[in-house]
Amino acid sequence: MFKEIALMGAAALVAAAGFGTNAFGGGEPEAVEGRIYHYVRSNQDGSGAENVYVYRAASNRLEVYKARERCTDAAFVTAWVDAETGRAAVVNGGRLMPEARHENFATIAYDGAATMLRAEAALPDRMVRQQVRVEEPIFHLYDFDLATLSLQTMALDDPRSDFSFGLPLIWTEPEDGRYVRHLGRADAEYVGEEDYRGTAALRFEVGGPALGDKGGPLWIDANSGHVLGAQWGIPNHAGMDDFAIRLAEIEDSGDAGWQALLTAHFEGCPTV
Repeated sequence: MFKEIALMGAAALVAAAGFGTNAFGGGEPEAVEGRIYHYVRSNQDGSGAENVYVYRAASNRLEVYKARERCTDAAFVTAWVDAETGRAAVVNGGRLMPEARHENFATIAYDGAATMLRAEAALPDRMVRQQVRVEEPIFHLYDFDLATLSLQTMALDDPRSDFSFGLPLIWTEPEDGRYVRHLGRADAEYVGEEDYRGTAALRFEVGGPALGDKGGPLWIDANSGHVLGAQWGIPNHAGMDDFAIRLAEIEDSGDAGWQALLTAHFEGCPTV
């Protein structure tokens, strides 16, 4: 269970969250409220690995907790989304605090009438307010680690049809001062069926203006349609060389399991 976390010394987190070894038993039902998806995001060579937990808190709300290991800084993001397309209307970004609390310091909101994605963040030394035009009717914040993309792929009328989406990005260490960017349209072209780490998958090749010749594969679950993994050549976080993400685990433990998982992050940690 959660081998990646255990290797980082976080076995206590697993026990506290109550995740069982039979999470993959049988075929998966459709995505439901209360489901937790555990991904590992890294460079394609496996370096810089970080755990990404996506919680389907409600049909229109996702909560995401990201951390490399327990007792360290952890991100906590809440997104209000369209339940089928995954397009986020409002995203609140912040940090996880002890006892499953969190504090927000950034808000990203989409103005559909103006087709503008607007971000406001309280940095340690100043406020940042920036915006960028995003005209694609469906888009996914790239630095949200494809959390909302699964909503789009799970709702495809034909899971083997090509599809597109916009790919905006919040870049936290800009040399040119542009924190809010838009890479452009990403196009996903269906390639075929294949096995992905023991799971029946549909493989797409993702390119288009957003990724150009640095695109790559996207695998979605052939039965449920959620994202299983991706490998693209453009990083989505500062300090990374490229982008890879893979599904490690799924658990249907609801809000109780989610709160236990969040609480365990700082539980028993040394105080500063």
